[in-house]
Amino acid sequence: MIKAICYTHIGKRPTHEDNFCLGDICLKSSIQLEMVNQQLITSYSKSNTPTMLYAISDGMGGQNAGEIASRICVEKLAQLQKSLQWCTNISDAVAKVQLAIIQINDIVCKLSFQQDNLIGMGATLVILIACNEKYAILNIGDSRAYYFNGFSLKQLTKDHTEGQRMLDLGLLTRKEIFNFPARKNLNRYVGYNENGGILQADVFYPNINEGLFILCSDGITDAVTDNKLLALLTEGNDLMLIGEKIINLATKTKNADNATLILVSIER
Repeated sequence: MIKAICYTHIGKRPTHEDNFCLGDICLKSSIQLEMVNQQLITSYSKSNTPTMLYAISDGMGGQNAGEIASRICVEKLAQLQKSLQWCTNISDAVAKVQLAIIQINDIVCKLSFQQDNLIGMGATLVILIACNEKYAILNIGDSRAYYFNGFSLKQLTKDHTEGQRMLDLGLLTRKEIFNFPARKNLNRYVGYNENGGILQADVFYPNINEGLFILCSDGITDAVTDNKLLALLTEGNDLMLIGEKIINLATKTKNADNATLILVSIER
């Protein structure tokens, strides 16, 4: 049995550029626009289907039309949900999603090139695929996936940022990275098309039997440390209550970003 709950919150921003996908459920453009007044949206799903897809896409801040880029990502992935039911193994499902990512990136790049008000638009993407009790995580950008086993928390993805690149090269320490002005600059994202290359997500195959997957945009991780996230996750088993506490903590600061969180509970 897989249970999932999603919280998405506008934070203190004038527009909501995050979006999400729970199977074939995602935010429509009218709802994204209404987030200015609505502030918070919650969605819940429970599934016994052999293959399910969960995703978060965060429109790039400081660029045009991030909400359009993120909506294109999740709408196309939601449309893929039905065809994923034909996949018999996780590798087949990942291949379908990777192909969809190529198509999504092509759409975003073409629209960005064709329309002045869409120039430079882009989005991050983090995806969980569950297929016949096997799992895959795909990511592009700095939205993240974690796994919680009831005791410890593990980050499954690696950010595609200049800050992470500096860490990987050993040029900066984790303490120094917070004073690095370009640490949040993305070097891979949906909408990136330098030299006509093909965009693909990094893929991770966590080997688990049960536990909790956490997908989140950087509106969560910039405001909630891993230690605080772990502390909140260990406070109980009520997904809704845990989700509320995390989203409330992330969005209470003065300059809170859009924040989106998906909790996916795997039970045997």
